[in-house]
Amino acid sequence: MTAIHLVERSANVRKIDKSKNEWESGYWDVAEDVAQKLLGGTLYVHQSKLQGSHFGGTILGHRIEESGPHAGRVVFKVRADADCKGVKTDGKGWSKDHKIFWDAPVPAGA
Repeated sequence: MTAIHLVERSANVRKIDKSKNEWESGYWDVAEDVAQKLLGGTLYVHQSKLQGSHFGGTILGHRIEESGPHAGRVVFKVRADADCKGVKTDGKGWSKDHKIFWDAPVPAGA
């Protein structure tokens, strides 16, 4: 299972379509080609690297913020999934505020 774990420093998760349970999560310092490869994978948002996730779901797409203070940053479109809450990952393998698993086994707590 491909997945990305992200540490959220500010509340940048917002609902975009209530009927479809779709959300946006951004503004992440992730390369666009990496964001594209994560399509269909799982996104987990944490308040710190060692806490369980408080939000997550399936990555449906992404966009690049075009203007303002977050210009050039990735915003993921996600279908939220309650099973993605409380998922932990260890402190190893983080790059900045994200950690990516390419076709990894299901994380503990998932």
